[in-house]
Amino acid sequence: MQAKRSARYSPTGFTLIELMIVIAIVGVLAMVAIPQYRDYLVRTKVAEGLNLATPAKMAVSETIASKGSTDFEQAATGYAFTPSKEITSVSNIAIEKGGAITITFGDIGGEAKGKTLKLVPSATNPSAITWLCQTAPATAAAESPMLPAKYAPEVCRG
Repeated sequence: MQAKRSARYSPTGFTLIELMIVIAIVGVLAMVAIPQYRDYLVRTKVAEGLNLATPAKMAVSETIASKGSTDFEQAATGYAFTPSKEITSVSNIAIEKGGAITITFGDIGGEAKGKTLKLVPSATNPSAITWLCQTAPATAAAESPMLPAKYAPEVCRG
């Protein structure tokens, strides 16, 4: 007599529904992660702009210390921004009357393209200058020429 074999089907691998669930989960994660990463890239380029403004801040600080006031223009500081091919995130850094530094960004992405970030010196004491950031208010970020606050560094948001 022949022994009966019981043929049981044991599935191996993934079924179509399992693969679809995995793809849906990856899609949801990407939907959240990609915009956050884009914002992160813009914030790093803004931080680069602040680093590039350091010589302008030093020039303004030295001029305030020597003149004892903020009543001067860019020519008095001796500072001039020189754009380079390697750095495309910042198109200009200018010192306005009163020592305010305006950083104009190039095509850094998002709503920040062509926007400006202003650093204003608070010189109540010429030997201790505090820098204040000016960004666009959240309600008018799209219309304003100023950088939206969400892209500014933490010290500029509060």
